[in-house]
Amino acid sequence: MFTDGIHVVFRMTTTREPDVVHELLTGYKGVLVSDVYPGFDSVGCRQQKCLIHLVRDINDELWDNPFDAQLERFAAAVRDLLVPILQDVQRYGLKARHLHKHKVQVDRFYRDDIEADPAMSDVTTRFKDRFRRYKGSMFLFLQEDSIPWNNNTGERALRHLAVQRKISGFFFKSFASRYLVLLGIAQTCKFQEKSFLKFLLSGEMDVDHFRPNRRRRATRPFGKNIPLGPGQGENVPPDDGGWRAALDQDVARSGGRELT
Repeated sequence: MFTDGIHVVFRMTTTREPDVVHELLTGYKGVLVSDVYPGFDSVGCRQQKCLIHLVRDINDELWDNPFDAQLERFAAAVRDLLVPILQDVQRYGLKARHLHKHKVQVDRFYRDDIEADPAMSDVTTRFKDRFRRYKGSMFLFLQEDSIPWNNNTGERALRHLAVQRKISGFFFKSFASRYLVLLGIAQTCKFQEKSFLKFLLSGEMDVDHFRPNRRRRATRPFGKNIPLGPGQGENVPPDDGGWRAALDQDVARSGGRELT
C-alpha cells in the first residue's frame, strides 16, 4: 500500500519481495516514511522510519522481559530523548527551525547510550543495532519541514483492509485485485473528503477532478410574509413597523374582539 495523504494505491503480490516497491518508486525524489521492513532499505531515496513502531516494539519487549534491567535503562533513555522532541512537534508542528535544536540531544544519545554503553542483553543489542542501521533515517524530520515522524497516514489507509481480513480470515485471489482497486478509490475519496458513492454515480474517472454538487438547503428570508398554506396566514415575524397591521388582521379573524 502506498499513500501520500491524498491518494491511496494498493498493489497485490504473491510474495513480500521488494520488487513492487522498486518499480513504483523508481526516480522518486521525496521522502519515504515506512517501518523497518528490510525491503525498503535498498530504495534509492531519503527515508524516515516510523518512531511509533520503535516505541511499540520496545514496549512489547518490556512486557516480555520484565526483569531485564538493562532494557529498562535503555527504554528510559529513549523516552528521555523522544518526549521533548514530540512535545515540540505538538507545540510548533513539523518545522525544522523549531526541531533542529534537538539534533544535539540525538548526537548525545548515540554517543552515550548507543556507542559507549556496552549492551549485555540480546534484546537491547537488537535495538541498538536498529538505531545504528537507521541512524540517517531515524530523525530526518528534525532537519526538514513537513516530514512526519510516523506512518499513521498509511496505517489509516490500511486499517479497513486489516479489519476485513480479521472478519473474513482470508481473501480469494479471484476477486482480491478488484476489491483492492475499489478500496483504493474509497480511501482516496475519504482522504479528500469526498463521497465514495457520489463519485461512483457521477461517471467521473478521476477522483481529483470529481467535484460533488453540494445541495443548498432551502431557507426562508426573515421578515417576509410566506404563507404555509390556505388559511394558515403568515409563519414568519412581519417587518419592523408592520406589527400593528398583523394585530389588526388577528382582530378581524377573531370577530372584532381584540386579543390580549
